[in-house]
Amino acid sequence: MRVRAPSAKAGIVVGALLILPMLGVVLAVMDLFAGYVWSLLAVIVLVVFTARVFRGPGESMAPRPWWRMTTTALSSAVLSVLFAVQAVVGLFRAGTAPFPAAVVLGALLTLAVAGAYALSATRLARVERPHKG
Repeated sequence: MRVRAPSAKAGIVVGALLILPMLGVVLAVMDLFAGYVWSLLAVIVLVVFTARVFRGPGESMAPRPWWRMTTTALSSAVLSVLFAVQAVVGLFRAGTAPFPAAVVLGALLTLAVAGAYALSATRLARVERPHKG
């Protein structure tokens, strides 16, 4: 399955961003740690799913190389920065959280996602650069 239509991509992401936190809140009411872990895992699964399934205009429907997270270097770079900021904020707020170790782990996983997007951005920038010769 590959998703190319912008409206379908937006629907999947918006739907996931509405439903998944609601499930996390319900779980957090029952058990704060379970709600946090669920929310973290849901974000990681959404990132992996979108990186493997979403395709840009003109992009092949064949499987992407393992390192490719988005269609363009710019989109990978923007997502890398957003995830890095989220990780840094998480690290600064860990001391005030009920489960500091879990928040630090979440921030480190988010930093790993930021790193994956940064790798994608740098490799895509090389691919997108016109060859001189």
